[in-house]
Amino acid sequence: MKRTLAVLLTVAAFTTPLAGCSNTSKNVTGTVVSKDTDHECKTKKKGTKRTRSCHTEYELTVRTKSGDQEEVDVSSGAYDNCVEGSSYPKCTTR
Repeated sequence: MKRTLAVLLTVAAFTTPLAGCSNTSKNVTGTVVSKDTDHECKTKKKGTKRTRSCHTEYELTVRTKSGDQEEVDVSSGAYDNCVEGSSYPKCTTR
């Protein structure tokens, strides 16, 4: 049981940082113009038991050199590091 838990925690530790990198494949570069978070909860019912799970999504709006605005989902760490006016994606790697 302990070995299974250790494996699961190791997998989670290696895959969590990748969550913030998934949308950088859009090759969006520019200036952060706004930040937004969405807190979402879901309730699942299995028989008579209900379970509720919540998570927060972090999003940056980036203005590109062409003037377009792109919304990019990022990790909580990247969200904290990037302030309005900073250069994206450079601000995500502080």
